[in-house]
Amino acid sequence: MSHQFDLFSNETPATSEQTVKNSATALKLTTQDSQLTPSQQRFNRLLERIEKLKKQLLELQVISDAHRPLYHQAIAPLRERERLLTREMVLWLDERLQRKGLTPTQKRIATTILCGLSEQLAGQGDEEMQVLHDKHSTESLEQKEQASIKEMRTMMEDMLGESLTDEDSLETMQDVFNAGMARLREAEAEEKARRQARARKKKPTAAQLKAEAEQEEAETTLRKVFRQLASALHPDRENDPDERARKTALMSEANAAYDRRDLIALLQIQLRTELTDPASIAKMAEEKIASLTRLLKEQAQELEGELHHRRNAARHEFGLSSYETPSSTSLRRSLRREETLLKADIDAMQQDLQLIQDDKFFKRWLKDQTQPSHTVLLDDWIINTFR
Repeated sequence: MSHQFDLFSNETPATSEQTVKNSATALKLTTQDSQLTPSQQRFNRLLERIEKLKKQLLELQVISDAHRPLYHQAIAPLRERERLLTREMVLWLDERLQRKGLTPTQKRIATTILCGLSEQLAGQGDEEMQVLHDKHSTESLEQKEQASIKEMRTMMEDMLGESLTDEDSLETMQDVFNAGMARLREAEAEEKARRQARARKKKPTAAQLKAEAEQEEAETTLRKVFRQLASALHPDRENDPDERARKTALMSEANAAYDRRDLIALLQIQLRTELTDPASIAKMAEEKIASLTRLLKEQAQELEGELHHRRNAARHEFGLSSYETPSSTSLRRSLRREETLLKADIDAMQQDLQLIQDDKFFKRWLKDQTQPSHTVLLDDWIINTFR
């Protein structure tokens, strides 16, 4: 039995008309005389999922933008202090290695520490540290970089099963990585094309034919909605400057929505500009529910991928653990934790620099670097300083 749907449920909380038209849930299917069918329920669940994902993306952006200045205000001075103490240690080790009184083993350990610290500082653009590294290392930073590039190229070629062409610019590690990944994507596209070619030779199943028809109808619907907007909102057809500016903004919004295949956003623009009404959208949804559901599933998957990517980016930027979900609470907690660790590292580094002035302590300190229980000390100087 066919039902006429009311897109705005009577149970929807009171809100402004504009807010309703900007909400994905405003497009939900409802019926007055019977329960929704399973396909209609699935359609509504996807709308709710998309609404939730968009909200989560917006909230993540808001809390990240609010936390960023607080994070840098607290952490940047501590990291700069840590960098300066590391630099002081490199300069002191360089000076001490020029004096007598160290055994060959002690010199080797001190040189290893100096090279590790100076390499990290040189990577930040400190040219003096590069000079000191090359002075004490058996292998210059340039030689190390070339060896790393060669290793990366070998790894990429082993993964691809073919050599990277000399036509690509492979002067840096990033160049090699980018060239390898580009070729990998090409290989995947070629394999996909071969699979599709083989599939076309086979007689399609009923399920495949149905899926193809739904996909084609979905694409047609998406184009139709966009073209309606493009025709109505074309700014060049408007003489009034204010109205032209309004339509330009709306057209830009519609273009962006079409590029990301966001049917919901396109329908919301139609509602806001009164190019359609809830009843018309409900009728279209009822008639083309399978194809529209396919579009919504694709959009939900893309939004889930985007949310995953942005959460990982926030974790990396603000020092969150891989299991922590970025939120105002977790970001504040992580900031306090990082501040505490940095201050502890700085205190330890200052103490080391003071105590190693005593040559007896310095030699014991060097000996500690060879003991498994004390390897964290060198890590504190090299890894934690530049995390």
